[in-house]
Amino acid sequence: MNKKLVLISELALVIASVFVFRGLWLLLDLLAFMHTPLALWLSLIVGTAVTVWALRCIMKHDGK
Repeated sequence: MNKKLVLISELALVIASVFVFRGLWLLLDLLAFMHTPLALWLSLIVGTAVTVWALRCIMKHDGK
């Protein structure tokens, strides 16, 4: 694949992810439940667990 096309597609992916993140953030902000301490703690725990899992997968892949 052309390196310039790969670079443009990676840039488009980064920009698109900003819009997806913003949209999800605003949608979750509309839910009254997400303003409770329980929901904030749950989202923190789930986010931490997914982050640790993803980093372990990346580190395992790099070790090959």
